[in-house]
Amino acid sequence: MKKLVSTLAIVAVLSGCSLIPHYHRPGVDMPADWKGGKIVMAPASINADWWRNFDNKELDALMDLALANNNDLRAAIARIQQARADLKIAGAPLYPTIDAVGNAGGDIVSAKGRTATWVPNNNGGLQVGYEVDLFGGNRAGLKVARENFTGSVFDHDALALVIMSEVAKGYFSLVSLNERVQIAESNLANERSVMKIVQARFDAGSSSALDVSRQKSEVATNEAALAALKNQANAAEDALSVLVGEAPQKFHLKITALRQVRVPKVPLSQPSTIVEQRPDIRKSEQDLLAANANIGVARAALFPNLTLGTTVLGGTSALFGAQGMAVELAATLVAPIFHGGALRGGVEKANAREMELAENYRKIVLTSLQEVEDALSAAKAARQREAALAVAMAESQKTYNLSKDLYQAGSVDYQTMLDSQRTLLTAEDTHAQAQLELLNADVDLYKALGGGWHNGPAKVVVKPVKKVVVVKHAKAKKK
Repeated sequence: MKKLVSTLAIVAVLSGCSLIPHYHRPGVDMPADWKGGKIVMAPASINADWWRNFDNKELDALMDLALANNNDLRAAIARIQQARADLKIAGAPLYPTIDAVGNAGGDIVSAKGRTATWVPNNNGGLQVGYEVDLFGGNRAGLKVARENFTGSVFDHDALALVIMSEVAKGYFSLVSLNERVQIAESNLANERSVMKIVQARFDAGSSSALDVSRQKSEVATNEAALAALKNQANAAEDALSVLVGEAPQKFHLKITALRQVRVPKVPLSQPSTIVEQRPDIRKSEQDLLAANANIGVARAALFPNLTLGTTVLGGTSALFGAQGMAVELAATLVAPIFHGGALRGGVEKANAREMELAENYRKIVLTSLQEVEDALSAAKAARQREAALAVAMAESQKTYNLSKDLYQAGSVDYQTMLDSQRTLLTAEDTHAQAQLELLNADVDLYKALGGGWHNGPAKVVVKPVKKVVVVKHAKAKKK
């Protein structure tokens, strides 16, 4: 009895062994502050639904639709489910295996001068096996699966952040293109109005046929530019429909004007917090944690493996008589002696893999810092550019109105009026693009900062695919 207790105690102690090295997060020299931090508000956290800060109901409806229906996100959810299944598989070796066994048969027994008789030989029972995790290889394998599962959730979050930013930028691009179409249509109407003035002056002998020809050319050129803008708007709407998981043929938006979209102030935290906020960085660290645990798996393979088993059988047979029972106990110890360096090579490979992922982690952190700085610089430049172009647009409008009146009165030549006309169109179109750049810069900044995932991985729920949605007057309705 004492020997049995001692043996169990030794097994228990050995089963508590772990050959996983202690994990240290790779060091990265983090700056104390951002170079472009002065343009933002005081430090604050970013909400997970950061897009609502643009205060646009149409964008809210599209974002909800994309998070539920986007095909890439739904595929990422399926990958999470696969990782969850792998976690169950990896945990199975820590428990005993129990199998039912049985067979049916018999023997024909005969003796001299006697009729042959059938003697049944039937038995059935349970077979129990258990691998004693002496050096923690199975537990290390479970930890690898657990880290991979968490990493798959962060991978989903990182993809969701990309999809959200693409939806926001796609929507703003569509709004901008539609606004530029309106600008082009308005200018085309003005040009046709001027065409009547030029024709009237020509008929009155106050201008030459050259002026008429040049104005006709200007009208035709802008008609062609308008057609190109409309085509770009249609393509942008089709691309947006795919992002939200809808067929382009049934997806239509009645959008608001770009000036009705609020430009938010993006809250900025310290650079060090980006490590906790960005899901791609956290996914990279989960890969590193899994690689660290995999070293424990490789190390455990260098040591003996102990398997315990028992089989309990009962049945009828010539051996047992009418009924009987047999119990078989077994213990198998396998100790590696020579494998041609394969096991040591496994440890070396696992260590090298961890080193590789550590460098990948450092690069992702540094790249994220670059992306924030670039987004801050772009946001600052976009604000300055939009403000300057707003002034230029207003002055161009005044110049065009004045030159058209003077041309009609015969005080200036046609070329002066034409130049002011072209300048106004360019100024209005450029200002619309500057507004888009400003909104996109804020989207990029939200994305670079992590988009509000800093409280941990998102709760992933598989939702049914919705029907085609048509967004009208800032409301999402089912068609």
